[in-house]
Amino acid sequence: MTDIASHRGGALLWPENSRIAFENTSRLPVEQVEFDVHPTRDDELVVIHDDTLDRTTDGKGPVAARDWADLSKLVLKGTGGQRMLLLDEVIEIFRPTPIVLRIEIKCGADRVPYPAGHAARVADAIKQAKMLDRSAFTSFQLSTVLEAVGAARPANHVWLATPNVQIDIGLANVIATAKAANVPMLGLRQNMLSADIVAAARKAGLGIGGWACNDADAIAKLLALQVDVFTTDRPDLAIAARLRSPPHSDGEVAR
Repeated sequence: MTDIASHRGGALLWPENSRIAFENTSRLPVEQVEFDVHPTRDDELVVIHDDTLDRTTDGKGPVAARDWADLSKLVLKGTGGQRMLLLDEVIEIFRPTPIVLRIEIKCGADRVPYPAGHAARVADAIKQAKMLDRSAFTSFQLSTVLEAVGAARPANHVWLATPNVQIDIGLANVIATAKAANVPMLGLRQNMLSADIVAAARKAGLGIGGWACNDADAIAKLLALQVDVFTTDRPDLAIAARLRSPPHSDGEVAR
């Protein structure tokens, strides 16, 4: 069975990365919840997608330039007054469930990784919470993924390769890079996936996932390709489509 990951807690259903989104996701029959982590100026770990506050809160400026005491007073847009959450708070929402935490370790402005130690702090927080076996670290920056894994072994982890990387160096080199770094799974944008690409990843012994699966056609495509997992802003559509999807012909789970 292909796993469904509720992206940012279901960003097209509820305000992204909010308590509303996560509590609603916790009641869905999905296997994973995806969310994003940035550092504060005083080294707290906050769950928000952008490196700036402007789009999703009533604040402005870089997340990492503010202390948690200031950030905790800001309101997430569309929530009726709720604030952003700390990583530890999101962990506790999902601890009573079987849902896996799919944690994207974010970078700062212009896609520049935060100073060394951010990814390690995220990984250590998951380790201290005794949730390593129910978590997967992801990043578009391979070095960030490897820093997290180095801080918390064993750890599930995924390298998210952008379409530009896939085009610029080619799929064979993406696979070779992942293998050389001992990354067990690739995540590719859904429009960059095909049956041949899924087969090539599996032949190399890699798991394969997709992202940006936010409409019925994209969801149907990823289910038909039998990828391991995909993230979606519409987990409701994905759940319904999976229920309608025919079982695998060999009766085995696609992995």
